[in-house]
Amino acid sequence: MSKARSSEHTPTSNRKQVLLGILAVVLLGAVVLFVIVANNEPAKQDAVPAPAPAEPEPVCRAEGQFVAGFMSPQANDADTRALLERMDTDAITFGGRIVPATEKDYPETVVEAVRDQDIYKYSVTMNWHGLELDSADNIVVVGDTEYGLIQAGDDSVVITESVNGGDPFRSLTRVSEQRGNNAFIGLPVPQMRTSGDTWLPDNSYADVMDGFAKKFVEAYHQRGADGYYLAMEMPLTDTSHWDPVTDYYSRQTQIINSVSEGAAVLISPYLEGRKDSQTISPETAAQGYRKLLDLNNGTRILVSPQDGLGVHTTALEADESEEHQFTAEEYFEALQVVDPERLYATVEAMRPGGGNSESRAPTSRERVEQQLDATDPYVNGAIGFQWAEPNSMVHIPHIGDGACAAGPGQLY
Repeated sequence: MSKARSSEHTPTSNRKQVLLGILAVVLLGAVVLFVIVANNEPAKQDAVPAPAPAEPEPVCRAEGQFVAGFMSPQANDADTRALLERMDTDAITFGGRIVPATEKDYPETVVEAVRDQDIYKYSVTMNWHGLELDSADNIVVVGDTEYGLIQAGDDSVVITESVNGGDPFRSLTRVSEQRGNNAFIGLPVPQMRTSGDTWLPDNSYADVMDGFAKKFVEAYHQRGADGYYLAMEMPLTDTSHWDPVTDYYSRQTQIINSVSEGAAVLISPYLEGRKDSQTISPETAAQGYRKLLDLNNGTRILVSPQDGLGVHTTALEADESEEHQFTAEEYFEALQVVDPERLYATVEAMRPGGGNSESRAPTSRERVEQQLDATDPYVNGAIGFQWAEPNSMVHIPHIGDGACAAGPGQLY
């Protein structure tokens, strides 16, 4: 019996041992897994994301520096501030135009307020907030648009517009005061002649231009403008053919000085050194420089000739160009002899290209640095053209991040 019973229970005992072995393996595996997870958990909790690679510091490889830049401020202060921070220089706005307009251009409420006066339109957004207007001036609001009806000339009105209180030039003076950089405001210019010498200004409504300019300068003087820019262009010459432009300059400096005595006024003429064009010699350019300085009427005129390298009207000595009779260096050397204290250089940060003679293409960091070094021995600083599209300097490596910037408060 005992043998039989022993024989019956042997298989059961073996199965128990197998099951116990399997259970032990499972438990051991669970313990090992727990230990692994427990050991890894603090590492997960303590793990810190790797820092993003730092942006390289802007590096200027030129001796010359930018003291200012042509730019387009925005109605929003944050956008204007962001651009000024990238530029890290003083700022110059372009000038808007005053052009004849008609009643069809405006809402009925505005037309009724104008009555029978001649209508002109100012092309840049502008408001008159916080300013004391003449009794003859008027503000008309239609929806979200504010129209300024500003008396100018004989029986004429210049109409300004501002949507939701926007005023880019006011934004620039406000942000510039906060940042400590100088703001040069572009004065309005007339339309060009529609026939004959179409490259000359239409001065037939000079009384309207001057009447509005007086109130315009008063407005931005009160708002903190540090200087003004006369945006009408001409070559750097003393020939009488361009007297319609210099007459405009003289009238505007008189107006500016009557409001802000001794204010800085910037003019940026162009050069022409190509052999197959109406070439300007360095000697003629020097005479033109002197003529511009003499138009001051009490203001402090600063002259910043366009270096011509973005539009191919000049070349650098290093270019060894056979198309040009004179180089940029020759021009600026001659100008420095006349008056070194008022001389700057407008660096054209672009190059010819894009399909036709009027179009431009992006330039390179290397070329801009070449341009800076070419004029640096002769001028008080460079002015960048331009911090606005198309071909904004923002897109140029290092230069677009403030490399070669002299900092604020250098143009005065």
